[in-house]
Amino acid sequence: MFGTLDRYLGRSILSTSLLVLLTLVSLAGVFAFIAELEDVGKGEYTAGVAAQYILLTLPGVAYLLFAPAVLLGSLLGLGTLATNSELTVMRAAGVSVGRIVRSVLVTGIALTLVVAFLGETVMPRTEQIAEELRLNALEQRLSSKGSKGLWVRSGQQYVNIATVLPDQTLLGVTVHTFAGQVLVESLIAARAVREGDDWRLEDIRVSKFDEKGVVTQEQTSASWSELSSVNSINNGQSSLISPELVQSLSVSSESLSARNLYQQVQYLKENQLDSKQTELSFWQKIMSPLSTLVMLMLSLPFVFGSQRSGGAGQRIFVGILLGIVYVLVNKLLTQLAFNAGFSPVMSALLPLIIFLVVAIVGIQRSA
Repeated sequence: MFGTLDRYLGRSILSTSLLVLLTLVSLAGVFAFIAELEDVGKGEYTAGVAAQYILLTLPGVAYLLFAPAVLLGSLLGLGTLATNSELTVMRAAGVSVGRIVRSVLVTGIALTLVVAFLGETVMPRTEQIAEELRLNALEQRLSSKGSKGLWVRSGQQYVNIATVLPDQTLLGVTVHTFAGQVLVESLIAARAVREGDDWRLEDIRVSKFDEKGVVTQEQTSASWSELSSVNSINNGQSSLISPELVQSLSVSSESLSARNLYQQVQYLKENQLDSKQTELSFWQKIMSPLSTLVMLMLSLPFVFGSQRSGGAGQRIFVGILLGIVYVLVNKLLTQLAFNAGFSPVMSALLPLIIFLVVAIVGIQRSA
């Protein structure tokens, strides 16, 4: 499966791509650490904790920069072979353009598997640990965040939130109120939506516990301030959960795994809520690793077209320009298709198809 040509071209692409990725991630980490220094000194947030936080977020940065790094790495690696006339020798020896493209795609498939693994396993976990570390050091009210959702404690009150959507909507809210070590009240709400500094809770059930038994009340909708003024759940807490904490926890869809996004879609559908935007994020996550293959294909016309012309500086410029155009046009086309009524899966797939066609046409013309 992996011949001498596959391994040789693969090493050229991998070595330069990893070098570019390491450079980009290092620069992003340095700038992010400088930005975090503004919060150093608050609570227990020291420079050491900030450094740990930045290190934990680097897998996410690597995931976002992976495709552009592969594009630059391919332009530099294959461009060096073209400058040294090695590609010309390969073609003179009878190696077709199609055979070279196949070797590049073999490397691309391997890189696609790597970035998919990074986005599904490593990045979501490290992002979660990083946010917990930062918030705890800043003395926020975060207790823990895991497979059972987010747990927040305030005095004798414990709040569990199953899901925090990117728009800061809370799903599956449960509030347990204790008197000492005795549970006196539980509030369950299907959904909570921000209303300024307050929260609008929907599908509410409040259960009060005493020596006589359990008394349960149900409401369709009510604000948190209304509920806390009527029931015993205020405890001096003016808000269900602080907006700052929710802002920190409402991570972007890029930081979530496809599995997490799929669970959100199922939750929204089961509760008859609009799930199209989350479905779009899910399919974008599925299609994202394929961007690596498309980036490799886009680099080939410039490599075949230049052969011995142009130095490393020109290739870096072309790579940066292509990366910027790809990211901007990809987001624009996806949103335009979605707003035009395309299904989430077609909206996410359409930009990849267009760029792939452009790459294939470019390769045919430059070969």
